[in-house]
Amino acid sequence: MTGNTAAYEIAREFASPSYPRAIFQFGNTLLLYVVSVGLMFALLPVSYGYVLAVSLFAVVAHVRLFMIGHDCAHQSYLPRTGWQNKALGNFVGVLTNTPLGYWGSQHLLHHQTVGNLDRRGYGDVDTLTTEEFEARPFWGRVWYRIGRNPYVLMFIFAPIYFVIMQRYPFEQKRAPAKIWRSIIGTNIGMVIYYGCLIWIFGLESVLLVFAPIVLLSSAIATWLFYVQHQFDEAYWERQENWTYEEATLQGSSFYNLPRWLHWVTGNIGYHHIHHLNPKIPNYKLAECYASVPRLQNGKSISFWESFRLAKLALWDEANRRLVSFAEFDRSR
Repeated sequence: MTGNTAAYEIAREFASPSYPRAIFQFGNTLLLYVVSVGLMFALLPVSYGYVLAVSLFAVVAHVRLFMIGHDCAHQSYLPRTGWQNKALGNFVGVLTNTPLGYWGSQHLLHHQTVGNLDRRGYGDVDTLTTEEFEARPFWGRVWYRIGRNPYVLMFIFAPIYFVIMQRYPFEQKRAPAKIWRSIIGTNIGMVIYYGCLIWIFGLESVLLVFAPIVLLSSAIATWLFYVQHQFDEAYWERQENWTYEEATLQGSSFYNLPRWLHWVTGNIGYHHIHHLNPKIPNYKLAECYASVPRLQNGKSISFWESFRLAKLALWDEANRRLVSFAEFDRSR
């Protein structure tokens, strides 16, 4: 048994969802979201500055709701792995503009292919090798540079992805019926949800309230899933050398955040553990990390360090490291 396999077996002890902990987390998150959004509507006639200030609490709740939906997609949030996780995930999906079945199918492929150079493009940000980038025509290189710009990625592509791209199966050319049901069901739920709010408060008020929530929460969610696979000595291998265990522990990082930020982000910072065993619910990731010393030796990135790592954009296959465009330009 390899060290990674041993770590997986130990981590599996924590893959047991709990009704009390799940209900408590979901309850306080939903309460924070409802109260924050309600207060934002109440403050609209007073000052939009106050609305934006309160929106930060709504954004926190929105991100946590998305992480709960993420666990439901893995069938890991509630003990009953069937209809309960699906029902809760679909409800959360309406609030977060994310169809559980569609998004979850892409995300599960990401878990199965992370770090595999021959199976890129499933639920992740496009990553080219230096040779592939150099071989692209001029405008192909320009578009890739734009797409890998962290500001463009977080504040333009991210909201477009959640608001528009999730309304239709763009990433699946021949989507099966269950994917269409997921998308159509979520879209109908969103029409009812936002339609009722527009009927009560008016279109302008709804846009003023939800625009900052969707913009910031989509940027934060994208950042969290993106930056934790972004570090100099990341894991990328061709199919013949790729292994799931090495990809999880060498290709995913521990985002070493303050405890309160782990709470805000639904513990997704323990990303290497999540990839090692996605059946561990988010509310047990911290104790798994504390209980298994082997898991504390993985790649750890700090909050401030992550901003530098976000600029890495190309995989240097010869030197086995991610490099920035600036490094690539200097080498050429």
